[in-house]
Order: sequence, then C-alpha cells, then structure tokens
Amino acid sequence: MRGLAVVLTCCLAVTACGGSDKFEGDVRFKVTKADSEGYELVLAQEQPRAMISDWYSGRVLAREFSGPVAVGDEVVCHVAQQRVDEKHISTRTQVTGCKKA
Repeated sequence: MRGLAVVLTCCLAVTACGGSDKFEGDVRFKVTKADSEGYELVLAQEQPRAMISDWYSGRVLAREFSGPVAVGDEVVCHVAQQRVDEKHISTRTQVTGCKKA
C-alpha cells in the first residue's frame, strides 16, 4: 500500500503522467561531496520515469538546504524540470527545498 502511495504521489506531482514537457516532484538523493558553497548529489532511488532528462549527478547550492548535511547523508529535494529550446540546453532543472531524509 505504501508503494502505491509513493507512485500516486509522484504521478500527482507531475503536471501530466508521461509524455510531458514538465516534471515536478520530490526526489531522494545521496550527498557525495560537500564544501562551503554546496553539495554534489547522486540519486538514492530509482529515477522517476516522468523525469525529462536523466540525473547522473549534480551540484546544489547550500542555500537550498534547510539544515546541515554531510557526505553520505540522504536528502529529499524538490526537483522541477522543463524542456526548453535554447542553444545547447534541452532541459532546465531546478532543485530546491532540500532536507535531510
């Protein structure tokens, strides 16, 4: 039942389930590097199928975290992606509201 709730939550967080130019939802990451400016994150869950582009790793500024985290911690962040047609950019990704899981 809990797994179904997670799937439904992810589906509801997306503007349209599948085939959309937008994705929005909470995603679980693991902190792999940290410094005074921010954190390097990798996925700590299976990537949501509705995400527009793959997440291999990414840097998130420290100001997007509600509290201190350390390398090895798992965090949950709100991810918003939108397909764009700009030179050398196909997907704009914004990661906000991160907190320790």
